Amino acid sequence: MARLMVSLGLNLAELGHEGFMSLGSLRKRVALQGLENLDRALERGSGAILATAHFGNFPLILARLGLEGYPIGVIIRDPRHRPVAKFLDEWRSRYGVRTVKDKPRWRSAKEGMALLRSNGVLTVHTDLNVSEGGLFVPFFGHWVPSFAGPALMSLRTQAPILPTFIRRVHGLDHRIVIMPQVKPPLTGKKEEDVWRISTILSLQTERAIRKYPDQWWWIHRRFRKRRPEKEVGRPIPQELLDAVLPVP
Repeated sequence: MARLMVSLGLNLAELGHEGFMSLGSLRKRVALQGLENLDRALERGSGAILATAHFGNFPLILARLGLEGYPIGVIIRDPRHRPVAKFLDEWRSRYGVRTVKDKPRWRSAKEGMALLRSNGVLTVHTDLNVSEGGLFVPFFGHWVPSFAGPALMSLRTQAPILPTFIRRVHGLDHRIVIMPQVKPPLTGKKEEDVWRISTILSLQTERAIRKYPDQWWWIHRRFRKRRPEKEVGRPIPQELLDAVLPVP
């Protein structure tokens, strides 16, 4: 826990420091790995979805790619503290990041798909707690509600989903890893395929956390709405487990 709290303090200091947040500093301090995966995805013309989590200094993913000229946006849930929410809105705008509010959901989906259809990059967080409804997926041995939006938008727009994580390597140095496209075996049945994509994203996030546990912001109560496996669980096909990618 001590390492996590130190990391959280550094994250906030970095985001508010103009010198650290300059393009020259970000290029030096925040390495990009797997950018060719994103470029290859965008060649298709249907945009790309970056599936990340509250992991490392995740806002730097937005700033780094925004300053490199990628048309990037993020579906975001505002912090309850209004001054913090205002600061983050202005911060994202400064780096050319389009902010898509998560509520109302219909507007969030509409704006997200519009960005994808213009061949933009949409960033989503797969570890958000869902207050109402949600699709239950496995996560560290529990069944927790997850937003179906990323899977639905991918199916509707044909935008590939790329798991993307940032971790603190040492001191002020970070590494963003953009992984290859998630390719779950699909059935052609909408509800089943949404569950399959959402399950793989959840398991992919779990694998990243298991490898770098001190990088995850576990303080946001991901398991608050968990339900017993006997109520909402189901067998996970081996082909889905095999589709989860190793985390560099």
